[in-house]
Amino acid sequence: MRLARSSVLRSLELVGLSITAVSLSVLSPTVAQPPPIPLPVKLPITPDVPYVPTPQNVVNAMLNFANVTPTDFVYDLGSGDGRLVLTAVQKFGATGIGIEINPGLVQRSQASAAQLGISGEACTVVPCANRATFFQQDLFQTDLRKASVVTLYLLPKINVKLRPKLLSELKPGSRVVSHAFGMGDWKPDRTILVDDGGRPRSVYLWIVPVNLSGNWSGSMSTKAGRQLPYSVQVDQTFQAVRATVKVSGQTISLPQVQLMGDRLSLQHDQVFNGQKINIRFNGKIIGNNLQGTAELTTPTGTETYDLNAKRSEG
Repeated sequence: MRLARSSVLRSLELVGLSITAVSLSVLSPTVAQPPPIPLPVKLPITPDVPYVPTPQNVVNAMLNFANVTPTDFVYDLGSGDGRLVLTAVQKFGATGIGIEINPGLVQRSQASAAQLGISGEACTVVPCANRATFFQQDLFQTDLRKASVVTLYLLPKINVKLRPKLLSELKPGSRVVSHAFGMGDWKPDRTILVDDGGRPRSVYLWIVPVNLSGNWSGSMSTKAGRQLPYSVQVDQTFQAVRATVKVSGQTISLPQVQLMGDRLSLQHDQVFNGQKINIRFNGKIIGNNLQGTAELTTPTGTETYDLNAKRSEG
């Protein structure tokens, strides 16, 4: 699996073909082997990354790591011989889209999907539900707004270049999985090592975070009708969030807010009005609105609040 564009010599193409032949021989017995389709001697566009397929056991691990289900739209950027998309559709029931710059690899992927009976080429709507469809195009020109999972096997500099597109086009909660390479200072939410015949391979997972930064104001209310107005200043770097809350004339610093997609949570001890309190909060962000519940525990008991807030415009 390859995801971008770079200089490819004829010798690398021959090596890529031989590696592909060996890798395909170890696919699951339920995955038919595609007919051989030769790569063109010269590509119309020079790729940024040489074609090196991801081992099948790593493909399986990436899809499991992203918790792919039949409701997912999996986009593999630089799909190579199509094995990740084919596996996502055949084994996980997902809808798969492969983006590849090499026309020979696109043809090979399409032939494999047709042989397996999962081709989406005849569909009039793309993505075609629970089918595998492949396109020859530049991954940086690909519209990712329908993707819920994006898979990568790129170089670090390409990952970093792609990062703004992933953050701006993918919905909060979407998953990004990368084989071998990270995203610069956007740290992964989780990392695993996959054993590939004694060689450990790193797989990274990111959950696309909602944009939470800015000034928020709202109220905390109990069922008994008690209300506390408050305001929050939020600073965010990717999924890392720090917040400062002002309520009842007191300032509370919340340095470790947990943000996962469009949901945030925290547990924090604080001295408030001379009392030690424990704060538990769980909420969801929808656009410029935040809704959730907060539990404030003091030495005299626990009080639960419904929490609503709105982000200030500008």
